[in-house]
Amino acid sequence: MHFIFLTLGCHPDLAGGAYRYVAEVAEGLARRSHRVAVICPNPNNALAGEETRAGVHLHRFPDATGFFWGNWRRENAAARDRLRLLTARSGEPVLIVLCQAYLAPAVGASHRPFVFLFTGPWGEEYRLARQAVSRSAPSRGLDWVIAAAMQRVERKAVRRAGRILTISRYYETQLPVWHGRNLPAIDMMSAGVNASQFCPLPDRAAQRGGLGLAADDFLFLTVRRLDPRMGLLTLIEAFVRVAGEFPKARLWLAGQGPQQPELEKEMRKHGLAERVRLLGYLAEKDLVRFVGAADCTLVPSLDLEGFGLATVESLACGTPVLGSRGGATPEILEPLNRDLLFEPGSAAALAAKLQEVLSNPQRLPSRERCRQYALKNFSWERPVAVCEQTWAEFAGEGGRA
Repeated sequence: MHFIFLTLGCHPDLAGGAYRYVAEVAEGLARRSHRVAVICPNPNNALAGEETRAGVHLHRFPDATGFFWGNWRRENAAARDRLRLLTARSGEPVLIVLCQAYLAPAVGASHRPFVFLFTGPWGEEYRLARQAVSRSAPSRGLDWVIAAAMQRVERKAVRRAGRILTISRYYETQLPVWHGRNLPAIDMMSAGVNASQFCPLPDRAAQRGGLGLAADDFLFLTVRRLDPRMGLLTLIEAFVRVAGEFPKARLWLAGQGPQQPELEKEMRKHGLAERVRLLGYLAEKDLVRFVGAADCTLVPSLDLEGFGLATVESLACGTPVLGSRGGATPEILEPLNRDLLFEPGSAAALAAKLQEVLSNPQRLPSRERCRQYALKNFSWERPVAVCEQTWAEFAGEGGRA
């Protein structure tokens, strides 16, 4: 079998759940002796144009610099050329997998059947991200125009796809809301966790001490991009409500993004410098250490939580998770314990949940139970198997190179 993924990034070249998802599935297919290629931009043009990693052949095109729409055209032209070259050389049926709508023109120009691995709504995510930086009416108006254009590009790609693969039931149900009901068949792939990488710390007490935590400190950790839809202002407001009653509670936020100045302002406003920390970007080796050291991780997303790899990675490390009912988080947490969920956007609801946990930490599932739940329910074998089945069906429907 031959698979070609078109994506804006591939882990570890770029951080982000969607890019990790592509890398895990591509490498899983390669481990099963399939031919796998990934076409993606070259981040800052700092990496080799071609590379084979974990059996996956990476084909990086130049990372364009300049105005957004000009970059979009140039990068799609470069992706199109590489796609044409790879399909012409294949000699066997090829499954083309579009991973982000940004590269839809490159796939469309190939005039070949493709599937759309839907990892997030392009226009909606742009619109929500810009809320943190767009202050003037003209700026907000321009953002609306750009988001609408993105949504049109995505809708065209969704409707042209031979099949849509989603990473969650949430996206499966939302796609008709965003793009209408007459859509191609939709298959849900779910996601997995690398259990050998995300595992409990062997010396957790010592690791916590190394991070400056006392034995009786209770650490809440959130690993999020710092933008409005992640609900981080709501989280800080909720923490403020319980901080006085629980002086040993700590809140650390890992990640980068446009909302950082606003978050820092809120921290100064409430005098939380000693209790709340912004950790910035964490490399993988540090991420496992911080997640394993935490007593509980938090997923306070307001909307568009497509799956949440951070949630299952935390559980695999043995760290319980509290999450909002926004997006796909309930799909992960409800079977474990529905009391882990709270209403999105409500500081009062989240504060009540924090208070409940701080008053009685035993209400959380044990670290061993979290670990076993993640191992039992989240494997990369399922999305890999779905890709294989999709290839078989497309080959039978005339999807030959």
